[in-house]
Amino acid sequence: MLLVPCPHCGPRNQSDLRLLGASVPRPDPNATSRAEWGDYLYLRENPADWITESWYCRSGCRRYFSIERHQGTNEFRIPPLPGNKLGTSTYTTITVGSSGTQAGANAPGEDDRS
Repeated sequence: MLLVPCPHCGPRNQSDLRLLGASVPRPDPNATSRAEWGDYLYLRENPADWITESWYCRSGCRRYFSIERHQGTNEFRIPPLPGNKLGTSTYTTITVGSSGTQAGANAPGEDDRS
């Protein structure tokens, strides 16, 4: 399970959203050769680093948004909210272990013991 922080709805399950892919700048079709256009369409780097992705919230607010995700750890940088143009921190997803217990930075009960 991957919790994706929608800037409008809050954290949502990955199945509630649709990943549209990495946001890559499109080359000028009038000034690009066939080989360069083919590279743009079919060749992608897969770094274990931060990338910007486009997502669609299909069962919540039904809006498109861009967010940064670390491909190695699946951490998300909190997206900028309306009026706040800089995402200032990261959001760590909850992982479910083999014993069924939750672990992670945002797992319930670790920091907020009542």
